[in-house]
Amino acid sequence: MNLPKVGDVASGTVIRMYPSYAILLFEEGWTGLLHISELSTSYIRCFESFVKLGSIYSVKVIAVEEEKGTVRVSLKRMTPSDKRKSFAHHPIPKEEISFTGLQEHLQGWIENYPR
Repeated sequence: MNLPKVGDVASGTVIRMYPSYAILLFEEGWTGLLHISELSTSYIRCFESFVKLGSIYSVKVIAVEEEKGTVRVSLKRMTPSDKRKSFAHHPIPKEEISFTGLQEHLQGWIENYPR
């Protein structure tokens, strides 16, 4: 398995939740541990209210232990530059952007708006 390097930014899906940490699965096949202390510079009382099972997060790799095959990741160490790179890595295809739902419902919303 090809493990990432410290400082890499990657997007992973939360596959397991525990009271103070989560396990994320990355497209490349490796998993990473996201500890409650790496969520924010602010105090986090409830880990489960901040991180959701099945959600995708862009995180920064902060430690790699190749002999154990473990990777630790962080949300709070993401810089603005890292965040811009992660958005550029996952562009939204233009064919998925549509206003037809809004257009179809707008007239009904206007007619039913309480006066």
